[in-house]
Amino acid sequence: MSGNDNDPVRPDRVGRASVTYTRVASILTPASGFVRAYDFTLNPYAGCSFGCEYCYARFFAPTDALVAAWGTWVHAKSDAALAIRRAKRSRGRNRLMPGASIYMSSATDPYQPIEKQLAITRGVLEELVDMQPRLTIQTRSPIATRDIDLFRRFSHIRVNFTVPTDSERVRLRYEPHCASIEERLRAAQRIAAEGVRVGISISPMLPIADPRAFAERIARSGAAGCVTQYLKPPNARFVAGSPAEAIRKLREDGWSPQRYHQTRAVIAETLGGQGLRLFEGKDGYAPAE
Repeated sequence: MSGNDNDPVRPDRVGRASVTYTRVASILTPASGFVRAYDFTLNPYAGCSFGCEYCYARFFAPTDALVAAWGTWVHAKSDAALAIRRAKRSRGRNRLMPGASIYMSSATDPYQPIEKQLAITRGVLEELVDMQPRLTIQTRSPIATRDIDLFRRFSHIRVNFTVPTDSERVRLRYEPHCASIEERLRAAQRIAAEGVRVGISISPMLPIADPRAFAERIARSGAAGCVTQYLKPPNARFVAGSPAEAIRKLREDGWSPQRYHQTRAVIAETLGGQGLRLFEGKDGYAPAE
């Protein structure tokens, strides 16, 4: 177990991942790159125990050893809520103003398994409510349904669920430590049913068995929109992209840019028939309205 005189004792493992606890001076980072339309990104954790094969975020780990060990370590920012409180009082560049646009999260999943025990993300949300930011939450975890009561207190919020495939076989090949596809879609549907805006991110799109049926299931979830993207290989050490191993697997599976575009066209047509728009790339990640 891990802790100190000021903190409750906390788990030092969750599943296959070790957990350490860090304190941060700030939890808000001026946004850049893919999400530069936002004012800030907000990551309550570093690392992610989901450890998806294709995840670009591993390349942001501070050492080569942590890049290689992606999925087996999590750094929990134990004073994240306090950092939000400080940002509301700050006079510096990280000052949090009412209505600021925030993307949570750009390099981790704010609802990865340890969140169920630590509730760090929930504490952050509680601190954010009075500022009423334009908040986008990106996750693949049904744990997010726990915080529906808080989501409903935000006027401008979107909860995006990453659902990259319709195939459990494919999911187990590329992201075996995540919830099933149907569990995610049911979680999205439950949140949408409470009047909270939901998006579905088929990003990066992995092999899809039945794109028409998949799109029809997404429409039934109550999602307000959908976005796709093909895997992008990294061009340099700190350029967001998918690891070479994931790209190799996709080639083995016969998943090419051509097949992506063919599949995307079917999904776009099917969603369009339901009155839903399909975005691509950064256009689908604009700040919540």
